[in-house]
Amino acid sequence: MKYIYLLLLPLLLSCSKDESLDIIKATEEFILESSIINDSYPIYVYLPENYSNYSSNQLIIGLDGDTRFNAIANIISDKTRNGSMPPSILISIGNNENRNRDYTPTSYEHGTGGANNFYQFIKEELIPELESRYNVDSSNNKTLIGHSFGGLFTQYIMAQNRQDNPFDKFIASGTSYWYDSGIIFEYEQDYANENIDLDVTFYNGMGTLEGGVLLASFEEMNERIDHRNYQSFKHKNELIEKSGHAGSANTIFKKGLDYVFSN
Repeated sequence: MKYIYLLLLPLLLSCSKDESLDIIKATEEFILESSIINDSYPIYVYLPENYSNYSSNQLIIGLDGDTRFNAIANIISDKTRNGSMPPSILISIGNNENRNRDYTPTSYEHGTGGANNFYQFIKEELIPELESRYNVDSSNNKTLIGHSFGGLFTQYIMAQNRQDNPFDKFIASGTSYWYDSGIIFEYEQDYANENIDLDVTFYNGMGTLEGGVLLASFEEMNERIDHRNYQSFKHKNELIEKSGHAGSANTIFKKGLDYVFSN
């Protein structure tokens, strides 16, 4: 049964840029054409200091690359310098104007349900291209980071088949649980119906100023997946005090990277 949610403000449909951080320019940038989606994507690349083709690197994929690349790159740069996370390559996917298509799992008032195609694009086109260009760990241990609709997509991917899922670390910020009357809860239930374990590490964050409906949904999702008692599942959820939808994102990215790379 779908869950009924109030329609939220339009700001939840957008992804605003944080101007407070120092600018870290993309080490490289290229356009990737997708035959699956019939569209093109700017790909922003941050390589760690002293990057070498002779040593393997963790791969982190961030959504909303046109606006979120700089914030996540700053965090990763700081953490790799102080040794709190391994050398990592950040890939941020641009084309934010089509996020309502690419990040939504179903067709609904504010989205067109292209999440599965976008997932196939990441698996079948983007990751092979990255593996041909850079020395990245080819095992299914990659990290996915998303905010708002990006958080919705992140949790949608977490609920997909583990056998060929390239990600085992997930960071979701301000997830749009309201979308399509809470359809993400159905995907979570479908996964639980078919699987006895969930071998991933998941950090889920939200600002306390998000509002009652989203906060209640956030708590419900965290309780549901914890009560599954998956043996291999590692999960932390955290509320960011006195922060709203946009303002909590960078704190969640930082705390999320701390968590997923320490477990």
